[in-house]
Amino acid sequence: MADLDDDISDRPSPLEEDLTCPICKSIFQDPVLLSCTHSFCKECLAQCWKNKSRKECPVCRNNCDKEQPIPNRALKDACESYQKEKGFRVPGVARLVCGLHNRDFQLFCEKDETPVCVECLNLHHGHNLIPLDQGIPFCKGELNTKINILEERVDSFKRMKRRYQDTIAFVKSQSETGEKQIRQEFERIREFLKKDEDARILALKKEEETKKQALVEKVDFLDKSITDLQELINNTRKEMGGEDLDFLLNFNKLKHSAQWTDEGPQRDPAELIHVAKHTGAVGYKIWEKMLSHVQCLPVIMDPNTISPWLTISPDFSSVQESKERQAFPDNPERFDPCVFALGSEGFGAGRHRWDVHVGNNPKWILGICQESVARKRKFTVTTNKGVWTIGLSKGTYSGLTSPRTELKLDRRPEVIRIKLNMDKGQVSFWDATNGCHILTYTDKFSNRVYPLFGPGLCSTPMKVLPAKVTIHLQ
Repeated sequence: MADLDDDISDRPSPLEEDLTCPICKSIFQDPVLLSCTHSFCKECLAQCWKNKSRKECPVCRNNCDKEQPIPNRALKDACESYQKEKGFRVPGVARLVCGLHNRDFQLFCEKDETPVCVECLNLHHGHNLIPLDQGIPFCKGELNTKINILEERVDSFKRMKRRYQDTIAFVKSQSETGEKQIRQEFERIREFLKKDEDARILALKKEEETKKQALVEKVDFLDKSITDLQELINNTRKEMGGEDLDFLLNFNKLKHSAQWTDEGPQRDPAELIHVAKHTGAVGYKIWEKMLSHVQCLPVIMDPNTISPWLTISPDFSSVQESKERQAFPDNPERFDPCVFALGSEGFGAGRHRWDVHVGNNPKWILGICQESVARKRKFTVTTNKGVWTIGLSKGTYSGLTSPRTELKLDRRPEVIRIKLNMDKGQVSFWDATNGCHILTYTDKFSNRVYPLFGPGLCSTPMKVLPAKVTIHLQ
């Protein structure tokens, strides 16, 4: 009877039997379900079907050839819960205990930010230890702070992405506008060249007709003269063939009539076309003539540097106030908030000169600056900051030094001439209308310098005037 009781006590409980795989007789591992509602361990079923031509349920022998076993998640969860209640180690789930003392974690160290057991207290002397359940909100708070920073970074990158996308659209617009301007300029030049070509060919054809007409007239004259001479010859011969006495009586008359004093048309030294005039050095003559149809700007403004509060002309020769802030990309070389623009090319050597029309603009700044001048913040315009300029403000002309150098001018200049001598380290300012000197800076320009234009917020354009182009032949 005792043996029977022992056998009964060793039997698995009804719940454990329900959670036991019919094949391996152990608690289910990754159970899968067949259409016949029987469940098996995934690996047990795979081994059972291995090398078999026909798949069937190991319990009820139902044909399973055309079906795919599906995971039985509810059964899997029930097995894991049962094992935890019984104190079994769940395969694939590590026991969370202290690695040094093999004791359950009970406290959380805020300084080291790690769970600790009671045996670890001497290793965390002086640290703030809190219950394990209070460590969770502490850690989540730390991570939330990190998440907030990351979310701010995401927002920052999104804004940056939009700016780059806007810049892509702007670059495309720049390319389209530039292509249009290039085509228009070449079309204008082609139109000039076509007109000049037609005019030159027309002049050539006119001279051809004139020369040919003169020669044709001479040929016609010679044709008539040949006919008249031939008729005279024939008549004379006819008279010579008459009676001897009649011939002798008419001899003096025949002798007189047989004379021809006209020597014919003379050769003209200008009978041929003046080919050298029409075709000699055509390329150079066209280029020389084109000088009156093109502008030579000694300095061209860089549209990528102008302030959003300025607008620039299509040929990049002038800037003036924009009625509203323009939607320019915030590229590194652009001035903002300062209302400036730079020349498109810097100077590292040599002598240069350009004239700038300021007109009646009540406030302006003109000169040169180093490329490193501040772009994204306001700065004091002085020689100490690598800026050599003069300016007009509140009716006073000044050299923008530190302190300012007030300039006494006899008249209001409308055109300022800037002369730059990089070799001597000099930049000077002149009234281009009367040639009066205004101011000269002498300094050491160790780096390239760029023309600087500051028209202020005024509707009067600040414009670079075209240079006069001359040809010197040697």
